[in-house]
Amino acid sequence: MTDLAVTSITNFLLASLVFFLAGMTVQVSKERLSAAWFWGFTMTMLGLGALLGGIDHGFFEIPGLPRYGIQRADWVVLGLVTFGVLMTAASQFFSRQVFRGFLVFGVSQWVVYSIIALFVDSFLVVIINYAPVMIFLLVMSALGLKSGLGSRQMITGIVILFVASGIQAAGLDTFSPVDRNGVYHLLSMVGVYFLYLGGRKLNTGKIGTLPYFMISQSTLKKMECRKIG
Repeated sequence: MTDLAVTSITNFLLASLVFFLAGMTVQVSKERLSAAWFWGFTMTMLGLGALLGGIDHGFFEIPGLPRYGIQRADWVVLGLVTFGVLMTAASQFFSRQVFRGFLVFGVSQWVVYSIIALFVDSFLVVIINYAPVMIFLLVMSALGLKSGLGSRQMITGIVILFVASGIQAAGLDTFSPVDRNGVYHLLSMVGVYFLYLGGRKLNTGKIGTLPYFMISQSTLKKMECRKIG
């Protein structure tokens, strides 16, 4: 079995896990446009992206078929993952007014990114698009730990994904026939599970009216009492 075939298989394994976790996320009762609602969308798009990646590597790249259509479809979907991550952070940590600004920016970003992705033949476009947004969610989750709006599980998941990306970028192919891409997919499965756990702690209610850092301690205690109740 070739390294590329193994890469395709690990892509499908990742997609299967993410779709399962996405289903677990989506089934939870939540308000539309809440952080949990956007996270369900993000997980679903991530699963679709992994599935398209597996199809690309396994059924197009191996036999040498033209990859433009399936590859660009995958990249556009990964752009939707980035959009979902951005809107999750906006809904979880910021006020309704600020959220609207993020929504306009997020949609505009995805449109511009998609156009660029269609014409620039480099996966670097995908990386440049999602890396800053993932760092943004990481930072906001860390800052939100004290208030209870951030979670260690989300932070752990993001860190694992960055470690996996670093291994992939470094080109470490010491586990043949599992190459650097296969290792990335397998490590990502661990990271995605932690992202799912972090997603379970996201707000399921309406978008807040105050940024998290402006919420008083007394208000936070009331919020906790409502969660317990």
